[in-house]
Amino acid sequence: MGLGLLAVAALQGCAPLSLIKGETLDVMVVTQPRLEWLRRSAERDGIWRPLLGEFQRLHPNVPVRLLSIREEDVEQELRLRSSRGLGPDLILARAPMANTLLKKGLIAPVPTTPAMESSIAQVDPRFLVRVRYGARLSGLPVLEEVTLSCYNRREIPTPPRTTDQLTTLAASGRTIGLSIDPYGLWWTAATRQADLPLVAILLGEATDLPAATQERRIADWLAWLRGLAIQSNVDIASGPEELSNGLIQGRLDWIPCYSLTLAFLRARMNHRLGVAPLPSGPGGAPSPFSTLRVWAFGLDSSPRQRQNAVALAQLSVDPLMQRRYVLETQEVLPVNRFVQTPVASSGVLAALAIAQEQFDARSSLNTHPFTVEHLTTVAKELETVAQQVMLGIDTPMDGARRLMGQRRPAR
Repeated sequence: MGLGLLAVAALQGCAPLSLIKGETLDVMVVTQPRLEWLRRSAERDGIWRPLLGEFQRLHPNVPVRLLSIREEDVEQELRLRSSRGLGPDLILARAPMANTLLKKGLIAPVPTTPAMESSIAQVDPRFLVRVRYGARLSGLPVLEEVTLSCYNRREIPTPPRTTDQLTTLAASGRTIGLSIDPYGLWWTAATRQADLPLVAILLGEATDLPAATQERRIADWLAWLRGLAIQSNVDIASGPEELSNGLIQGRLDWIPCYSLTLAFLRARMNHRLGVAPLPSGPGGAPSPFSTLRVWAFGLDSSPRQRQNAVALAQLSVDPLMQRRYVLETQEVLPVNRFVQTPVASSGVLAALAIAQEQFDARSSLNTHPFTVEHLTTVAKELETVAQQVMLGIDTPMDGARRLMGQRRPAR
């Protein structure tokens, strides 16, 4: 199967697997919540071009079949396919989803062969922690994605470096976009020192901060969001798709953007697109949202299919392949500890590297292996509270107290 056909298969969605799998390598690509619309983008297959092209060069007799599926449908689809012995050989998903699937017995842990252990040893330990579920790994890390800022260079020659400058831009007539979701909201918490109490809520753990201090910091953050939301030139969008389209169409001049949307934006804005780190605030640097994407292994592979799946996964963390990901896509970060992001080659890569540093410095979330259920439950409550405060339904202190009551152990 040629690479062009592979790309078409990936974009067409969930085509049924054949009744006889043979030695085809079936790869399930799980789209992230609120990013399903990117499946319709012709640029989306570009991220796989280096890996699939090299794998087919090394294994010309191994057909690779890609299928794309929404995260909310993964469990049901895996149960259905596995009931017929037709489950995928590899699953590309974000780390919390892999943790959930391993917990429910829907995938196999990462193999512990000497060859795979050699590849695991190349992965930065801070990524392995996020998929270490008990004594096993739920997935092999492949790449990291983060939140940045994107802007229209014709309207904003110099991007805002602080949240005060962002507010000033809105007051001067430039349109600012935000969204009530992790991609568009979480980064603001650290700029108001609300990240530590919010992380404590997410983890279900105590902190050294007194409860009154935690409440005050969260309330101050919510009050700032409320003040920004009531400005006439600030638009609160439903998510990344609405923000991206607003920037492309000229309705918005500045947005927080998820790195996986950069190819989509770049193809439609060309030189109008500016990319920069997110602005800092009086509480310090922002706390960008980060997603770790990993390879999980299916349950129904033949010995030969498992061998091929391991080969593809190992190839994806090879130092040269990791560097190609970064340079050719300009939207992801490496997980191989021996690969440095070449920041001098691109302003976009420099912004990506800064966002990664900010996440590592400001968030202890990268030291915990969450399941997707836990993240979804807490994130939904956070979004609800933030939205109600920004709309004036609840006061910032009421919102802070409500969030403080949501602390539950991570699992």
